[in-house]
Amino acid sequence: MTNIRSLENVSSESIFSAFKEAFKDYEIQLNKSELKTMLIRRGFVPELSFGAFDGDRLIAFTYNGIGVFSGKKMAYDTGIGTIEEYRGQGLATKIFNYSVPYLKQAGINHYLLEIIQHNFKAVSVYTKVGFEVNREFNYFSESMEKISLNSKGLPSD
Repeated sequence: MTNIRSLENVSSESIFSAFKEAFKDYEIQLNKSELKTMLIRRGFVPELSFGAFDGDRLIAFTYNGIGVFSGKKMAYDTGIGTIEEYRGQGLATKIFNYSVPYLKQAGINHYLLEIIQHNFKAVSVYTKVGFEVNREFNYFSESMEKISLNSKGLPSD
């Protein structure tokens, strides 16, 4: 039996383990250090992030960052995932619906998320709970070893 609760007292090891398992077949991989950096950069707030647990095992999650965007306090999807063997049970939707009252209680009335457009399962989940596409953009990545900067370097400012 699964239960949903805040990630406030969940270890960073459990958070990383669930992320790693949920995204093992994803086109972008992050190690523990990279995930930690991403969560910090995106304003991750464990007490306003939620997960589904099978016993003590985190099996699905919504990692929320909290901040101000376009002058509005909002939650930002810092990572939503479900471990493969638990997919198809509607856990992402259940977690999101569970989290809404807590986010509203914290004064948050807007939610921003960004997904890769060809992740059709995720698009389906988000449209079912009422999200609408309001912009599209591309992402690019390259290893630092393959990037060459202008020999003049970066401006000092």
